[in-house]
Amino acid sequence: MLKTSKTVESLTYKQKVLLMVGVFMCIELGLMVSSQFSVALPKIIDDIGGIEFYSLVFTVNLTVSAIMTQIERKMSDIYGRRQILIIGILIILISELITPFMVSNIYHLMIFRAIQGLGGALTAVVGLIVISDIFDLANRAKFLGFYGALNAITAIIAPTLGGIFVQYMSWHWVFYSIAPIGVIGLYLVVKYMPNIQRTENAKLDYKGMSILSTAILIFVAVTTFGGSRIPWLSVPMFVLALLFVTAIVFFIKSQKKAAHPVVPLRLFKYRVFVVCLFSVFAVMFAATGLIYLLPMFLQNLYGYTPTETGLFMTYRGLTSFIFAAVSGFIVVKLRDFKLVAIVAMVIFASMIFTLTFFTTSASTLALTIICLIWGTSSGVLISIFHTGIQMNLPDKDISV
Repeated sequence: MLKTSKTVESLTYKQKVLLMVGVFMCIELGLMVSSQFSVALPKIIDDIGGIEFYSLVFTVNLTVSAIMTQIERKMSDIYGRRQILIIGILIILISELITPFMVSNIYHLMIFRAIQGLGGALTAVVGLIVISDIFDLANRAKFLGFYGALNAITAIIAPTLGGIFVQYMSWHWVFYSIAPIGVIGLYLVVKYMPNIQRTENAKLDYKGMSILSTAILIFVAVTTFGGSRIPWLSVPMFVLALLFVTAIVFFIKSQKKAAHPVVPLRLFKYRVFVVCLFSVFAVMFAATGLIYLLPMFLQNLYGYTPTETGLFMTYRGLTSFIFAAVSGFIVVKLRDFKLVAIVAMVIFASMIFTLTFFTTSASTLALTIICLIWGTSSGVLISIFHTGIQMNLPDKDISV
């Protein structure tokens, strides 16, 4: 299954499109479950307990993704995109299908969400790299726009489905529902994914990966337990902060000396890379909090049902779909993503700021408008920074 005689040059445009449909469907496996999962988690917690670990369920998933992302890019260079992509798809598909049978407490749930973070990161990272492998610059922007639109479609459908499953069936169906999409996507990838030339002499930077993984774990410990289990102004917190700074310093030094660094420091000479990097961090910082915590507030504080909660998230997905699809074509037409990104960021920041004034007396209309505005900006921001980096960095650095 992992072997093929196809090359990028032998694929027709139609086959490339079908391949990207399969890749995007597989990337959506993780996103689809996450969208449904955020709506379903309050009910899951009611069934299995562990409300004190509510945020940690999401954190373990994202932490594994963050650690693996640095490794997967290099592994795809060494072992081939096709092999790593198919392995990632199988991990996420199988782990999500067996989760309902294996989870009986919050600890089991965290373990399986960690495994799904591994598979999701493999699929998403390598899948997005494949776009640059098989398409020219103009088509990359278009397909990244389509990817953003597909994310938005998932955001439209998945939350409402998750709400319906939880309210009228069982939260187990949140995981079962990905089977048809996963099987079709896997079939298209196996059928059309070509052998892409591997990078000669590429090696894993074990030292750099170990130090960066340690820094990530320390950072997660600080943000997860700071202010709750560990007081901010305490000796343990000071030690953790010192260890984090030390790890970052050692990481930078290791990258300067590494023959095949995890993060080539030369990239930071590109202003567009630095700006896009911190912009993505800011956007995802806010968006992740909204996606995972807003459903809990809507259900536990506002008193909405899971289905109604899913509808609020669907409003966000609807406008996100429209603007994600349009933004890719606008960037290609203008050949400048900067203005589009600035406008979207201002709208997104304004929406976040407005939410700080909301109380439990906020009307349904006000919440709906906020979700619509959220979707308008996030639809553009889903892919705009990927597009900006791919438009401005050398092709040899795309996978990084």
